Amino acid sequence: MCSGKFFWSWQRADKAIVLCVALLFLSACASQNQSNVAQAVSPDYASLAPRVIAVLPFDNMSPDLDATPLARPIVADRLVSKGYDVPGLEWTDQALQEAGVMVSHDVYGFTPRELGDMLQADAVMFGTITDFTTKYAAVYASVSVQLRLELVDCKTGAVLWQDERRASRNTAIESALTLLAYHDDLQKGVAVVAAANALWAALESYRPYGEEAARLTLASLPPGYRGQSPYPFDQDPDAFARDAARAILYQSIILTAPP
Repeated sequence: MCSGKFFWSWQRADKAIVLCVALLFLSACASQNQSNVAQAVSPDYASLAPRVIAVLPFDNMSPDLDATPLARPIVADRLVSKGYDVPGLEWTDQALQEAGVMVSHDVYGFTPRELGDMLQADAVMFGTITDFTTKYAAVYASVSVQLRLELVDCKTGAVLWQDERRASRNTAIESALTLLAYHDDLQKGVAVVAAANALWAALESYRPYGEEAARLTLASLPPGYRGQSPYPFDQDPDAFARDAARAILYQSIILTAPP
């Protein structure tokens, strides 16, 4: 027969296990790529392969106004590393503004040929940021960036390529490990996890996720005429985005068993 103390300890441990399983389930669901666009390369890509690609202003479906200023330059830089010539974004925006483009959606008022003549480009890259969010729910926090890109030939108006990918990370595993470590004092464990997740959500940078989403999305685009070259961020991500939030999360007390 189990003693009352043993039963109570087991009951608390059982609750911790249930919470951990739930967190890991959320983690698995959140990591899925929820793309509404099938990756596709036109069969005519080789004959229409562009040399100069102008990156148009991106549509932003997220509430975060910092999404486009982060993601669009990353896409432009990665196109250069894939071997394409890309007009400067400031020059592109100035030319578009002179033609009456005040917001991103205004570019759809022009034909691809008109955009090509205006921007001296063989093709134009349309972009939509479909997700750019940080979520926090006490025992769970996540960051997600999702990009949809479409390359259109300026002469024919044909879609040469399109893809959509997502990069994300959540704290489910760290939270689960912490709750298991505090199984004898689940209330304290939940409080520690909530504080750590709040800190992580506040400090985590979008830059690594923007880079990864752009890398994944552009991976299916054939290399340009200059040939592919190493991309600096991929060579040493830590040199560009020191992740203070993650360092605090991993090195803090939440991953150690309580005394």
